[in-house]
Amino acid sequence: MDLAAERIARLFDVPLPKGPARADPDEEPRGPGVWNWIPIRSSLHGTLIGTAIADPPRYSLCQITNPDLNDTQVYGIGDKYQAALIYRIERERVLLDHDGVNEYIDGAAAGVSPFQGSPGTKHEGGDGIRQLTPTQYVVARSELNNALTNLPDLATKARIVPSFKNGVADGFKFFSIVPDSLYAKIGIQNGDVIRRINGYEMNTPDKALEIYQKLRDASRIEIEIERRGDVLRKSYSIE
Repeated sequence: MDLAAERIARLFDVPLPKGPARADPDEEPRGPGVWNWIPIRSSLHGTLIGTAIADPPRYSLCQITNPDLNDTQVYGIGDKYQAALIYRIERERVLLDHDGVNEYIDGAAAGVSPFQGSPGTKHEGGDGIRQLTPTQYVVARSELNNALTNLPDLATKARIVPSFKNGVADGFKFFSIVPDSLYAKIGIQNGDVIRRINGYEMNTPDKALEIYQKLRDASRIEIEIERRGDVLRKSYSIE
């Protein structure tokens, strides 16, 4: 119910408090510290290469190229791209808090959809992999580099969700693995939980990003898998 402030003030003989002058309601808010709810294109130089949307969303990842440095990195929610905080990752753009301004980065600067990759590019993966034993593999360096630079394509080859045991994150679980994909050729099966890679626990997005950076220069990769209650270890020599 609306109350007439002036009539109540006269009834109780009290003065009305003096508030700030009202702005024109039709005027667009301006000035520092005013958050724009509709994001604008970021003033930062960056091109979105791809995204991997997870459930829950806080585990989502994105891949952004900085054209000034010719450098491509993977980021998660809460990371900073240059001076801006990444607070949301969507399928076709990344939302940033850039010094109090709501901005976004997408793949428009590249001239392609961030989920199509470069024009004419299609990489299924697995051509440079040889299995020596049930737990030992040889992987060509070019195969590893292709996988790490084609994150959007790789993300479509399986459904990956966080795994929890007794309420605690213990790795990432794989479902709906595409036959003959890179995952299948390195021995990953539906239902597998990747718990560690090269000794690093895979229990947070930050750890996953850290491992991603280290794999580029690795000459040997070892993964620890939980499969139907058993713990397996697979090793990959990079040549």
